Amino acid sequence: MAVLLLASVVAVVFGLSAQSGIASASPHASTTAHTVPNGDIGTTIDPLQYNCGNNAPTCGQVGESNGYYSGTNVDLLYSENFYCDSNVSSAASTGCEAGAGASGSPSAASAGNTGTTLGNTTHADTLYIPVPLFANPPATQCVGTATCIDHPPTIDLSRIAGALPGSPSPSSVSNVPIPAHDHVVGTRNSGLPEWWNVKVIATTDPATFKTLTSVSAINTALGNSSAIMAPTNAYLFFQVLPGTLSTSMAADLTATAPPGPSAATAPDPNPAVNQVEPGTTFNNLKNDCGAPAPLCQNIGISRDWIDGQDVQALYTEQFFCDTSVSAASSSGCEAGAPPLQVPPGVADRTAPSPTVTNGNIDPLYIPVPLYTSPPVAYSQCSSAITCIDHPATIDLSRLASTLGAPASALTNVPLPGHDHLLTTRNGDQPEWWNVIVIPVTSPKGLATIESAKNYNAVKALETVTGSGIGVPGVPEVPTNAYLWFQTLPGGSAATPGPVQTNCMTHLPAGSVVGSAALDDGTGYYAVDAQGDVAAFGAATCYGAMTGKPLNKPIVGMAVDRNTGGYSLVAADGGVFSFNAPFYGSTGAIHLNKPVVGMTATLNGMGYYLVASDGGVFTYGDAMFQGSTGSLTLNQPVVGMGLDRTTGGYWLVASDGGVFTFNAPFYGSTGGMKLNKPVVGIAPVSDGSGYRLIASDGGVFDFNTPFYGSTGGVTLNKPVIAGLNNNSYDGYWLVASDGGVFTFGPPNQGMPFYGSAA
Repeated sequence: MAVLLLASVVAVVFGLSAQSGIASASPHASTTAHTVPNGDIGTTIDPLQYNCGNNAPTCGQVGESNGYYSGTNVDLLYSENFYCDSNVSSAASTGCEAGAGASGSPSAASAGNTGTTLGNTTHADTLYIPVPLFANPPATQCVGTATCIDHPPTIDLSRIAGALPGSPSPSSVSNVPIPAHDHVVGTRNSGLPEWWNVKVIATTDPATFKTLTSVSAINTALGNSSAIMAPTNAYLFFQVLPGTLSTSMAADLTATAPPGPSAATAPDPNPAVNQVEPGTTFNNLKNDCGAPAPLCQNIGISRDWIDGQDVQALYTEQFFCDTSVSAASSSGCEAGAPPLQVPPGVADRTAPSPTVTNGNIDPLYIPVPLYTSPPVAYSQCSSAITCIDHPATIDLSRLASTLGAPASALTNVPLPGHDHLLTTRNGDQPEWWNVIVIPVTSPKGLATIESAKNYNAVKALETVTGSGIGVPGVPEVPTNAYLWFQTLPGGSAATPGPVQTNCMTHLPAGSVVGSAALDDGTGYYAVDAQGDVAAFGAATCYGAMTGKPLNKPIVGMAVDRNTGGYSLVAADGGVFSFNAPFYGSTGAIHLNKPVVGMTATLNGMGYYLVASDGGVFTYGDAMFQGSTGSLTLNQPVVGMGLDRTTGGYWLVASDGGVFTFNAPFYGSTGGMKLNKPVVGIAPVSDGSGYRLIASDGGVFDFNTPFYGSTGGVTLNKPVIAGLNNNSYDGYWLVASDGGVFTFGPPNQGMPFYGSAA
């Protein structure tokens, strides 16, 4: 639907703003001061803290995407939320619109007023977004809003509502999803970060779309009328990283970052006098990459743990291994002996010893399993090739007796998969970190580390018999390897632990009681009353209550938006978490009425439980904002939904009555005669509306589009839940036999991933 709507935009509006070429296109001069939303201010320097500000959750906006420059693939580093000119009216939740250009651009102060040349740009550069307006378009660099860093999820098309197919009302097209697209830049701006104004390049010709990888090709397409251009009031803040990406790297839309070439020494031929390089990580990153552009492929983001928290790490320097320690590996790296020297440029020349820093170098601990069965699936660093700036091989011959293998077979082994544990963030400043290995001898030991995410907790178990952590006499293993990175401010999406396998593909008919979807719409789960779990699409099984005794039956589940894991909740409020944090439960509390469901907070740091009398129980950072626990209800509460915009929530009763707590009221069926009772509420992701779901599959839309229902269909079993797909603007209905019914915009490919029926 979004692509069709954009087609109408370009057909009607773009002709009014067509230009003979785009090489000189730029936003209008600013006449009014503009600032970005509070909390997302600044540049990408010193060291990324300005763009995150003091609002730590926004630091998740540091990430990478791909683009084209002069027909080549380049890497874009985003470190600021999008900005849309509020002087151009927009009814979209994002404040963004297409069809009219911005009246001005972000001011110099909008980048944090740091006084740096990186923050105060002229805003004269443009980001061109080619959009295919034909059936079966090819894969694009930004396959959906959820995978495209710092892009607005929706846009307002109400200005051209009268020209759209069927002449929809302006309100119905005022907040449509951004379609998949590519990125083209006409300048690299010397690798400096800046605000880029967005212009849409639309074409109905597949052959033309394939050519839109440079400004010259776009000019050609505009000149021969095979493409047309539309202005927007939107800006994105990023920098084009030095070097280029290979076609294969650019095609991997799930990669966090490309690996760089191996090097035994640091690439900077003129190191700084101490470990903090001039300009820190930025000043277009050339201080970290060195002069040769290919080395700049070493820029990428990985993940680490510290004090129980997940944090992102930005790598901008190739690894360094002390060659004065003998090593037979191709990388020059070894494990078993401490370094004798430190990397060049470190002020304190004393080499660190395990668990001890030298004042300029901190330790990085990597737990490495010494067992092979069951196999371990890592997300942090599955292997050297996916782990930024790590050596590809390592010499383990010094550990031959510990590993029970001949030394000759251990001189050049691939770096095994591992996790990362830190003891300090070093103020989020970049530095060299010395690698220390923690041997893990059993799945139990690894599970303990994955759960604790805390070095002190791990260290306490290194000499405990049966813990599975550490080897007798060898609790930790020194190495001669150093990695250069900095932790990014704030937290990060949590790293999933090893995948479990005790889930089902089918659930007993009639027993399904709950369902939940991944936040990006790529999969969903179903759970039955016994706690059996089934996973579909990209949803991953992390465990279940299969075969375990329960005091009360399971009644619902919620997905953790950080990890993709989930929690199950029973009627007594008992909570069972799988690759998701546990913050508490009402399992040991006497309740007035049974719990009927749970909802996770937006940042994954808490959750709500709701009882049938509307009592609300909060855990973690969930904020209590009211309940109906003290009210006399016409019908019992059956579900709860989170308003992501306000942080409030809705409760819904079986008659469709809706109770709002710091959330807008869009309507209810409380005064209507229903064929079947309401069983749940499904708010849309931007909080602009919700759907009520009845047990016959009837769908009642309030400020949301209606795409269909099973209200007139004879079902084998009643519907128990409705799930919104946040990436496709559609929804799924789930029945108690596990059947899944899919509804979405016409011709938009609303996915069906399978069912537990």
